[in-house]
Amino acid sequence: MSVRTWAIILLAAGVLLVTAAACAPNVRVPPLTPIPTLAPGTTPTLAPAIAGGAAGAQTPRPLTGVADAATGVGIFLENCTACHGIRGEGTAIAPTLRNNPFITANDQTVFKVIADGVPGSEMPAWAQPQGGPLATDDIYTVMAYLKALQGVPQLPRAGASPPAPAPTPLPAGAPTPQPARPSLPGGPGQALNLTGDINRGRPLFGLYCAECHGPQGRIGRPNPGSDDGTAPSLNPIDSTIASRDVRVFATNIDLFLEHGSIPGGPSPQLMMPAYGDLKLLAPQQIADLIAYIVSLNSP
Repeated sequence: MSVRTWAIILLAAGVLLVTAAACAPNVRVPPLTPIPTLAPGTTPTLAPAIAGGAAGAQTPRPLTGVADAATGVGIFLENCTACHGIRGEGTAIAPTLRNNPFITANDQTVFKVIADGVPGSEMPAWAQPQGGPLATDDIYTVMAYLKALQGVPQLPRAGASPPAPAPTPLPAGAPTPQPARPSLPGGPGQALNLTGDINRGRPLFGLYCAECHGPQGRIGRPNPGSDDGTAPSLNPIDSTIASRDVRVFATNIDLFLEHGSIPGGPSPQLMMPAYGDLKLLAPQQIADLIAYIVSLNSP
């Protein structure tokens, strides 16, 4: 056959192959997983996820080892060393956390003790909903750090910080001292005309006050550059602020919440924000905080 004939045959064969491929069945792609649909009348919401992550939840999330533990170091040093020692070695008033079988026994129990405290002991509640400064994730990271303190050399207990001196009673006939007042001027706010709720005030205290005044107002944070050296304790509160007359007691607290205060000293690092003047909190929130702080000091 001539070259021309072969070329025609090859061309016809190519056309037949292309036609056959075009007529072959398409390859089926595996079906995609169907998107779940909401039941009629339901609205998508993150509420279950948020509720499951709230402090006090019964099942802590899995800890992520080194990453969580490294974050937990700073939180532990800032909040836990006064009682448990800088390296978790314990003091006369709190147990060692190094090589403590309680830490590894049950995450749920450890979480609850940190979050809710131990009634009748020196261990306060650290979770924000309970009046403490720690968010849920903060507690998880502290737990991870505590696990890093297991299987390490034991240390002698640290000496406990000396107790604060008791106030000297006034001599008979001495004038009643003037109540403490904020350094910034201003009178009472609208909160005094509202009824405060202790249960609403407790988590507000955890969010806005416990970072400086400690869980449940019991441990004032160090305040370098101030005359006092620490943020004041609110449980018990300054004796000149407390009063058996609830209205007077509430007014004394309200002035600080409304207008804030700058502690005396050359360069205090911490100051009391003006929650009312700056509209940082609504009057009802201030009333709820007042109710909670008064409850901390009620017999």
